[in-house]
Amino acid sequence: MNLSKFSHAELFSHLYIEEEVKDMPLTKEIAKKFSKSKIILIKHYKDIFNRPNQDFGVQCKSKNLILAKKDAPFLYKGSFYSDGFEFENFFYTPLVLGCLYDCQYCYLSGMYNSANSVLFVNTQDFFQALSPFLDKPTLVAISYDTDTLAIESLASLTKQWIIYAKNQPNLHLEVRTKSANFNAIKSLASSDSIVLAWTLSPQQTIDLYEHKTPSLKSRLNSIKQAIDSNWQVRICIDPIIYNKDFYSLYPPLIDEIFDAIDADKLFELTLGSFRMSSTHLKNIKKLKRSDLAFYPYDVNNNIVSYGKTKEQHILNIMLQKAMQYLPKSRIRTWQLQS
Repeated sequence: MNLSKFSHAELFSHLYIEEEVKDMPLTKEIAKKFSKSKIILIKHYKDIFNRPNQDFGVQCKSKNLILAKKDAPFLYKGSFYSDGFEFENFFYTPLVLGCLYDCQYCYLSGMYNSANSVLFVNTQDFFQALSPFLDKPTLVAISYDTDTLAIESLASLTKQWIIYAKNQPNLHLEVRTKSANFNAIKSLASSDSIVLAWTLSPQQTIDLYEHKTPSLKSRLNSIKQAIDSNWQVRICIDPIIYNKDFYSLYPPLIDEIFDAIDADKLFELTLGSFRMSSTHLKNIKKLKRSDLAFYPYDVNNNIVSYGKTKEQHILNIMLQKAMQYLPKSRIRTWQLQS
């Protein structure tokens, strides 16, 4: 079993299970993997996940898992903060709330009271909700609120969606991950309608801010395996963190990436600088866990960013560096401000 850097013994000392789902097949399958965990039956996941006065930082050190049934809505319009890749239908779906990893720039710590994870076991309901939209090309991001590939050994959510998508000609998937867990889906054939998208950062950034995530080298090894297995792979250097080390860290990251993989075989590279809802950032500041929260960002229409001039400077530097390896047509830059 591979949970990226974790074993089951290290995870989830407590499993909270909604009474309504305790006999569902996926619930039983997951519970078997945590035979030493304390199982607590609950009425509704929000009684645990949304309760007030939780300590996010403390919970990060020992996360627990909640198994629940998701009620409608099962789909949400793609976020303003993310690229919809020109699809008219662009959705994300909350298969899991919360993430195994602990990235200190992640909006989740400003969005949720809890660092625990809620895994919804009624997967078929998500598929049924999507069906009415599949008369035209539709993009679904399945890993907005979690990293599905990192926890693939728990519930095989990524695999289930890939299998479903292969039978739906108009369905396109993006699977965003920081894991080194390609082996979990290696047995599946690749598909032109599915993109595996790895978020990469310089190792120093990973060490400082992307706690519990695999190393850059491990992610690059996983990317190489995926490319060699004919998957479409998108590399995302996003968010780019701007500080005094930006020039010594981020342009050289481009070199490191293409020293490890064949640029001709990469589907796409995306570049984006830090941005976030000011409400989420305000909540993250209260946690006092990261210096990133206290950078003097620009605020515009409830969005914090580096501001138009600095953002453009960051992206121009990275774009020029990336164009040493890729044509501009295969590089996307994501900007909140034009």
